[in-house]
Amino acid sequence: MVLAIGLATLMLLMLIVIGGPWFAHYGRISWRWPVGLTLVALTLILVGYQHLGSYSLVQQEALRQQEATRLNNMLDKQSSDPRLYRLQQRIRQSPDNGAGWFSLAQHYLYRNEFGDALIALQQAERLQGANAALDAARATIFYYQSGKKMTDEVTYWLQQSLTKEPLQYTALMLQASDQFTQGRYTEAIAIWQRLLESENPEVDRAVIIQALTLARMMQRAS
Repeated sequence: MVLAIGLATLMLLMLIVIGGPWFAHYGRISWRWPVGLTLVALTLILVGYQHLGSYSLVQQEALRQQEATRLNNMLDKQSSDPRLYRLQQRIRQSPDNGAGWFSLAQHYLYRNEFGDALIALQQAERLQGANAALDAARATIFYYQSGKKMTDEVTYWLQQSLTKEPLQYTALMLQASDQFTQGRYTEAIAIWQRLLESENPEVDRAVIIQALTLARMMQRAS
């Protein structure tokens, strides 16, 4: 910033030196001259400020403070929910624990508090880095936020998740559940069968077997 102001001052002096002979010759100065100098100086200061990166740094700091405020407000939110309180306490004790933020995001999703769920998920991603589970969680949040609609945003994050991990449990379960809800039982059965036959340790076999049984019953009845 200091360098930018110095540059602007130097340019002003140069303009005055250049304009000096003109002023001496005509004996008067137009109102356009000081206005023009002022505009040039302001432009040079702003350009120099941005060029040096100071403006960007100020913006980044403002965003960082805004994000910190949002996170603190989330952790200070009062609730009679004992699990939410435990998760908040866990994060206060270990604020750099990405798994804790991910658990908080999942709990906010369970409570249908989608905005807070996304904020917690973003913090988990900052700490852990992007991965298939986080992408699937983001897709799930957007899915329920949209009223259980497979929007372009939901589809995008599902694709991101399954590209990283083709048998990602949450992503495939969301796909299968949506197919079932839409009455596309054959497609739902195929996804659940694929999960059942996989070696994914996250798979809850009892849940999937129940889902398959119900889907086949609905398929026969339709």
